[in-house]
Amino acid sequence: MKPMDVTLAERGQIVIPKEAREAMGLKPGAKLQIRMADGRLLIEKKVALDLSRWVGKAIDDGLTTNEALSELRGRPVPWQGGDAKP
Repeated sequence: MKPMDVTLAERGQIVIPKEAREAMGLKPGAKLQIRMADGRLLIEKKVALDLSRWVGKAIDDGLTTNEALSELRGRPVPWQGGDAKP
């Protein structure tokens, strides 16, 4: 996207151009994060991970967190014996 000029209003407000809002999927009420880096003002869309639809959906398979993570990562679980591969 090419640079766009905006004007700072009297109360410190700016209008994000429509093209930029559409490209970022910004709607009224969207949360943004502003930070400064190397003399630049960076504005980023704040994205919250909504896990509410997954809460309470897990099935207890008896594995500990470490065992489950090892299994998901495809690594052998060292305390179960068998062929351990580095």
